[in-house]
Amino acid sequence: MRHLALVGLLALLPALSACGDFFGDDGDVEGDPFVLANDQGSVQALAGGDVSAALLWEGEIAPSATAVMVSDGDSLYVGSATQVVAFSQSTGAQQWAAPASLTGDAVALAGPGSGAVFAMTLDGSLSAINLLDGSISWTLDLLVDLPGSSDDALFFSEGVLFLGGDPIRALSPTDGSLLASYSTGDSYVSDLAVVGGAVFAGLADRVVALSSSSLEELWSHPTSDEVDNLVAGGGSVFFSVVGGGVHLLTDSGNPVASAGGDSVFQALARSSSNLLLAARSDATLFAWDEVALEEQWSLTEADTPVQGLVASGSSVFYGNAGYVDGISASDGSSLWYYQAGVPAGLLGL
Repeated sequence: MRHLALVGLLALLPALSACGDFFGDDGDVEGDPFVLANDQGSVQALAGGDVSAALLWEGEIAPSATAVMVSDGDSLYVGSATQVVAFSQSTGAQQWAAPASLTGDAVALAGPGSGAVFAMTLDGSLSAINLLDGSISWTLDLLVDLPGSSDDALFFSEGVLFLGGDPIRALSPTDGSLLASYSTGDSYVSDLAVVGGAVFAGLADRVVALSSSSLEELWSHPTSDEVDNLVAGGGSVFFSVVGGGVHLLTDSGNPVASAGGDSVFQALARSSSNLLLAARSDATLFAWDEVALEEQWSLTEADTPVQGLVASGSSVFYGNAGYVDGISASDGSSLWYYQAGVPAGLLGL
């Protein structure tokens, strides 16, 4: 647990660092960028450095326990409650708030691309929101139009919108019409990732790779239980199984290694330095190399199970109770704590 004196000091760090050494001669802020949203209706862009986190700007969103975010480098899109808001990523100026509310609370965003950002809601709708003004171009009722859809497995890549469920579907971003499908046998799909012309999906009993153009199966790897988290990139597929630890495959489906025994993991991430990161349900963080899944470091100082885990540059950020903690990706050493309120979402930039 943190000492009260330390907590008091940490509460001052955002204000102090915003005018400290993070600004270079050209006015740019140095550090690894990330965005956090808290449950009180605040979204904040920050830069995490070696000793503190600098607040770059703050915006207002609808208060919600969960916020979902995507970015295209110019704009940041945030879905919270029944609202989607676009901000300038550089200044924080609000560009628009979708004038028509979503039918339910946003649980996933995908894109942006093809002139829209795509939002899925808890009550089972899928909407395309115009990037120019936030107007809704089209909405589908998933229960009626696309039955069997998973509640939050959504991904946009190469001009196609991919939707998890039974079947996994490839949809046109123009109107949501069906382009291709793949039968999974179970509507449960934990995560979708599209890398190098392949769609990787975590299913109830296996990991599959599908052709992104046709959704034809490329390979399938059986698992002992549901795949609850999956990330892909750098020639590998990293995933966790409910009560079955973490596992590493090559992107051609060959098993590499497993770790964690019968542990349950809440979140996975991959750093730019080819580290595979995982948060275990007992609030322990791990980093493994991407070659043989050999442990590089572990961290047991989190007070509670983490709320979001992202990598950005040379840093790793995770929500922990009312804070976001910044640690070094190279060795797991603590860099700083940022008093954030209860995190509702984190996004590395």
